[in-house]
Amino acid sequence: MKLVIGGRAQGKCALLLAREGLSPADVCDGETCPLDPPPETPVINHVHLLARRLLEAGRDPVEILARYADAHPDAIFISDEVGCGVVPLDPFDRAWREAAGRVCCMLAEKSDTVLRVYAGIPAVIKGGEA
Repeated sequence: MKLVIGGRAQGKCALLLAREGLSPADVCDGETCPLDPPPETPVINHVHLLARRLLEAGRDPVEILARYADAHPDAIFISDEVGCGVVPLDPFDRAWREAAGRVCCMLAEKSDTVLRVYAGIPAVIKGGEA
């Protein structure tokens, strides 16, 4: 399993598709995909938005994505970093930010490779090669 994190619009998905020889059809978009369960695609992009949608539906994103990760050990998860910067005033936004961080921590623990992408350049955090 792989986890790729980084800021918005840093080239995370494009980098992974090129490295893995995948196409956009192999990517589930966490902003729009079905919640129960997420589609069985090799890549789930926008994990942070999937976590938000699960919270809005009253479901535990860490539990659901942990089950998904256990069932799909070759999956690749891509998430924007949402925990940096100003703490949101809205209580739900703070809960979402916390949940997205916990999801990424859980996925990082389960992953063989964790990359952080800056301006399209990967930096290895765990395992793998840049």
